[in-house]
Amino acid sequence: MSAKLKLLVNNMKLKKIDALLVPRADMYSGEEVPDDEERLKYITNFSGSAGHAIISANSEVKSVILSDGRYELQLKKEVDAKNFDCLIGGFKDICLFLKKNEKKLKNIAIDPWLLTLKQYELLKKLLKGSKIRFELVDKNLIDEIWVKKKFFVKNKIFEISHQINGEPASLKINRLKKIIKKNNCDFYILFNPAGLSWLLNIRATDLKYSPVIRSFCVISKTGDVYIFTKNQTLKKYFSKNKQIKIYKSDDFSNLFLNLKNKKFLIDPNFLPLKIYDTLKDNDLSYQFINCPVDKFKAIKNPLELSGFKNAHLKDGLAILKFLFWFEKNVNSNKLTEICLSQKLFDIRSLDKTFICESFATISAFEENGAIVHYKANISSNKKIDKSSLYLIDTGAHYLDGTTDTTRTLLVGKAKSQMLDDYTLVLKGHIAIASASFPVGTKGKALDSLARVALWSKGKDYAHGTGHGVGHVLCVHEGPISISKTSECFIEPGMVISNEPGYYKKGAYGIRIENLEIVKEKSNKNFLCFENLTRVPLELNLINKKLLSSFEIKWINNYHKKVYQDLSNLIDKDDKELLLFLKRKTKKI
Repeated sequence: MSAKLKLLVNNMKLKKIDALLVPRADMYSGEEVPDDEERLKYITNFSGSAGHAIISANSEVKSVILSDGRYELQLKKEVDAKNFDCLIGGFKDICLFLKKNEKKLKNIAIDPWLLTLKQYELLKKLLKGSKIRFELVDKNLIDEIWVKKKFFVKNKIFEISHQINGEPASLKINRLKKIIKKNNCDFYILFNPAGLSWLLNIRATDLKYSPVIRSFCVISKTGDVYIFTKNQTLKKYFSKNKQIKIYKSDDFSNLFLNLKNKKFLIDPNFLPLKIYDTLKDNDLSYQFINCPVDKFKAIKNPLELSGFKNAHLKDGLAILKFLFWFEKNVNSNKLTEICLSQKLFDIRSLDKTFICESFATISAFEENGAIVHYKANISSNKKIDKSSLYLIDTGAHYLDGTTDTTRTLLVGKAKSQMLDDYTLVLKGHIAIASASFPVGTKGKALDSLARVALWSKGKDYAHGTGHGVGHVLCVHEGPISISKTSECFIEPGMVISNEPGYYKKGAYGIRIENLEIVKEKSNKNFLCFENLTRVPLELNLINKKLLSSFEIKWINNYHKKVYQDLSNLIDKDDKELLLFLKRKTKKI
């Protein structure tokens, strides 16, 4: 048992706690978590973006960690099997684990800031009738034994101008006011940093990859906005706006004291148990609603979509320059996964509108590519020094839009199996990109289109096919998705990824990802996708024999568009880059 795990277990025993629930998420249920709140990683060494653990203080029950199928290989590599059973599953499976061990794990500690109301209600439902007792702790037990380093936070705030966001904050607040009044309520608790950032047309540097302000707010039916934050630069920023009031994060309970006989709209999917308990303690009434801001920001307006297009042109040129540099240096035996991701960052940074990467670049060579959300580190950093596949999944935030692109590149000579697997994934990608579907179609209805070619060969992938993308917000924007279980309706104005893949354990990973705009067809009862991404495919990995005439035409038309758009951005004197682009987009 590691020293920190032993320290935690001893602390639990002193407090007579049998088990501790450890979510990976922070109080905002965010995918990106600040380093000093990476509690799951600290105690288990698992660095994935989703998961839960149960730390057991009872020697008769082994601790367990669960995550989804994307992280099956990563769990095995990062987590010590002596201390944890590594399983694939979600929050429901954590509840069932506790139910199974209810006789030995009776007193469960929970940090009420890190559990949403929806999760808590599911926990109570599945454990109904058991003798398990939940202890809501005032201070997180991991924080008590974690001597934290001080992480520097810039706390810079900047505005997304009206020429880019397409709608002033006052109109967005008015849209929300109507929802509050329609539900006969007085306030809405918006516990969603991306939603707050969208509502007020501001962005921040609180996080490394998501330019959102880590704060929550309460909006009144009269349009007043009460923001609770650790970022006190907001007070200066909104000093002249009388409708926006800034408080410290810990002051939320004081506000509720002064709002007797008021009714609140709350979203149980986001609201922490801590806030819900404060509402109950103050005898305040409430009503459930799915976050209306989620729906608002999912449907991009024409200016936002124009910004997305501009951002993809800039990013397409940056990635093209990276691919050109990669090809010239790939045989040097000096390239590594880490230096490649750094090179692309350096190229992007030359653009004055570049803000930051939209997530940590996945730069994965050979068998590391089979780890879906692999992140290179000093010990895993592979040298590009043999024939295999190199996968790069990368994105960026610019002042006018967000990108997310994955390409799989051939290094050296390809094996026939590589060609077939790449082409099967490409067929799935084309099936989504060219899909025509009726209004009212859910994400789960589209998902199988991307898998049919792989299924025909007995293959599949353990992740969704597409996710929503925020406009200079979070690159993974819910609730939009294309997956086997997605109940989300695909609607015009949404921006969504198209990223089927295939992962051969111990050998390589393949993924092809573009972003798409959902748009109406001339027949307005049907929808289709408009491609945003302008990055060449890997021609050297395509087995043309597996393609239909329609698919060959799609590839050629796509590359024709890539050439037209990127060639206009390249300096005419840069003949080498122009020739490279022409070669990478030639007809097949």
